[in-house]
Amino acid sequence: MENYNKVSNSVLISMIPEKSKQGIYKKAYKLGLRKDKNIEFINRSEARRRENASNWKGGVKYTAKGYRQVLVPEHLRADAGGYVMEHIYVWEKETGVPVPSGCCVHHLNGDKTDNRIENLCLMSVGAHTVFHHTGTHHSEETKEKIRRKRLKHAE
Repeated sequence: MENYNKVSNSVLISMIPEKSKQGIYKKAYKLGLRKDKNIEFINRSEARRRENASNWKGGVKYTAKGYRQVLVPEHLRADAGGYVMEHIYVWEKETGVPVPSGCCVHHLNGDKTDNRIENLCLMSVGAHTVFHHTGTHHSEETKEKIRRKRLKHAE
């Protein structure tokens, strides 16, 4: 019990395998022992991550723009949370080649959630922009907003 204030719950459970976490907590409380605030923070952080989180959805989430992300923490393109855009992950896994800089993976049928390899192709960023914006016309008001934004950004 002298280690109670110095180690996390997972370490405590491995040290005293015959007692549950709750049993250890109750015994320490009766003896007047309390956890250090830093250790409590670690315990709460470990308890609410990934599979233990209340809103866990199996390692799949969606971006605000509707793209599907999957949990692959070891991937080179993984964000701080360990998530990668699924269409990029699928394309790289199937072809065995990482997406080069200046290129992007395009959905042929336009459905951002359809990440089958048959629906994906590699395009340069410029060609992708031209593909999606061919035939679009901006109103004079929109053109003026774009001009102002560019000028402000250039300053």
